[in-house]
Order: sequence, then structure tokens, then C-alpha cells
Amino acid sequence: MPIKISPSGEDTPPVGPGTNAHELLAVLLDHSDMGFSPKELAEITDVPHSSVHKTLSRLRDRGLVRKVDSYWAVAEDVTASEVANVVSLQQIEAEYGDDAYGEDDEWADEAPDLGENA
Repeated sequence: MPIKISPSGEDTPPVGPGTNAHELLAVLLDHSDMGFSPKELAEITDVPHSSVHKTLSRLRDRGLVRKVDSYWAVAEDVTASEVANVVSLQQIEAEYGDDAYGEDDEWADEAPDLGENA
């Protein structure tokens, strides 16, 4: 199904799972304090060496990765966003981690019957 893309690229779809871009970005996010050469990234991932540089260049054009000398790393603002997500998830866990919803279904006994079509 085609999607509409603005000329500015602001609504560019996210990196899709199962793509070369996703594999490379996942490694860089997992090691956000490190930079990798294209050869190292090809060895770590299933991305063919011939595709690594082209894929990284497209990711850089989208502001997701950066190049430092001959090494590639996740972009600083992407790292900050990832850290913010982790901190948010940790806060949710700290706040609601002992909530039994989903683990203990006794609450269902008290829920009103909504009928057959609910």
C-alpha cells in the first residue's frame, strides 16, 4: 500500500524490521557509546558488506546515524531519545511494577457482564 511522503521528509516512515537499515541501527543502538567500521558491521550483522555503506549513508541522511572518521555510530539525538525511553520505562516499572493486573485475574469476577457482543 503506497503512503504519501512530504517533500521535506518530515513524515518519512520509521526503519522497518527485517531491513538492512533496521539490523544496522539495532547494533548501533545496542552499542551507542561505540563506533564501527562498515566491515565490522557486516561481520556482526547479516547485511552484505556491499550494502552496509549505502544503507548507513541513507540512515545518515535521515539523521539516525553519524560518521566519525571512518566509523559509524548512532546519532547523538537518537541516543538521547533511546535513553529517555529507557528511563521512562524504568519509571513506569518503578511506579506500577507490582501491579497484579494481568497476573491475577480476580478482578474479572467483579467486572460487570457486558453481554455476548462485548
